[in-house]
Amino acid sequence: MTAGVQRPHDRLFRSIFSDTAEAESFLRVHLPPALVEQLDWSTLALTETSFVDDALAESESDLLYTVQMSTTGEPLYLYLLFEHQSKPDKWMRFRLLKYMCRIWDESFKEHPDQALLRPIVPLVFYQGESRWRYSTEFTDLFAGDAQGYDFLPHFAHYLIDQSGMSVDQTHGGLKAQVAQLLMMAAYQKSVRDALTHAARLLAQVAQTGGLNYMEVFVVYLAATQERPVVREFVEMVQQHTLDIGGEMLTYAEELMQEGMMKGKIEGKIEGQVETIESLLSVGAEWALITAATGITPSQFETLKKQLQQTTAPPSEADQEAA
Repeated sequence: MTAGVQRPHDRLFRSIFSDTAEAESFLRVHLPPALVEQLDWSTLALTETSFVDDALAESESDLLYTVQMSTTGEPLYLYLLFEHQSKPDKWMRFRLLKYMCRIWDESFKEHPDQALLRPIVPLVFYQGESRWRYSTEFTDLFAGDAQGYDFLPHFAHYLIDQSGMSVDQTHGGLKAQVAQLLMMAAYQKSVRDALTHAARLLAQVAQTGGLNYMEVFVVYLAATQERPVVREFVEMVQQHTLDIGGEMLTYAEELMQEGMMKGKIEGKIEGQVETIESLLSVGAEWALITAATGITPSQFETLKKQLQQTTAPPSEADQEAA
């Protein structure tokens, strides 16, 4: 797997679902139909704030949207919490309540004169290795006799459990479906099936233009799969359309040139090493790398050794000599 990519699941989740068009297509499928019909989706907007505990940032991501009711124009929040951990967590409901309270606290800062709280629709998107087996009701965390107490908070969250889904059960826009399939490949055993479906959809995504989602998908794949798997995925994409395969290689070449220029400008080799490693992770052959950079595999190994020497901490002997 590629080292150095920080929080790849969070990056993929945020990159795709920060697009309100992708978020709408995804939420419309997974929220109750009666609620979907009551919302004015043209008012859907993203709020750039996270409410997740810092200690859980490696296993949780979240996005908060605002939307208006179609009949009354009243606003409410749609809170999408992404749980990217191998097993479901019984106490997620408790954390979810904390995050909802933080949302309300933040709303008071923005609207200190508000007379009423804005409703929050909590939606948990779980992608793990085993099925979600816990209740979605908050009061189920208490003993049976206490669950009926009227002084306890009573709420339930909606749940998207993709751990048990097949690869043909993904929903939403093209980019949302590709993201879900790549996450399935990262967490589940059906890697080949998921990537085969993703490669087919990716050919269509690249033709839509807009932001460089190709980069987002390639970086995530390189961070979560072994190099042979990445190379096989690139080959599958090329089988669907030569144009997309060419685009992936063009992106790799751009990465390489940026890294080489960085090395020249800074007088360092970090950019060269980092970029060549990125190229290798997406399946670029050494013939392409050497043709563009003049660096052979043996020279690359020498560069890595030089980089290790320049970044290694000084030895005790060096410290005493200094």
